Amino acid sequence: MAVRQMNRDNMLANEDWAGNNAAFTCPSCGRVFIVSGLIHRGTRRCPHCDRSEGRVEGGRESGGTAEIEW
Repeated sequence: MAVRQMNRDNMLANEDWAGNNAAFTCPSCGRVFIVSGLIHRGTRRCPHCDRSEGRVEGGRESGGTAEIEW
């Protein structure tokens, strides 16, 4: 499986990260989904195709991590 980590200093046009919430574009189906560190406990599979998983831990400004695996 491939993994891509978000770069807090160089965000791509199809992603966003605010606090402990991150928006990912699924590499498999191209749909956008949000992962919340609080609501989803940091992990959520793509609700559209279930072929990728976004993860967020901590905040963008506090040294956290955000990544997507597919």
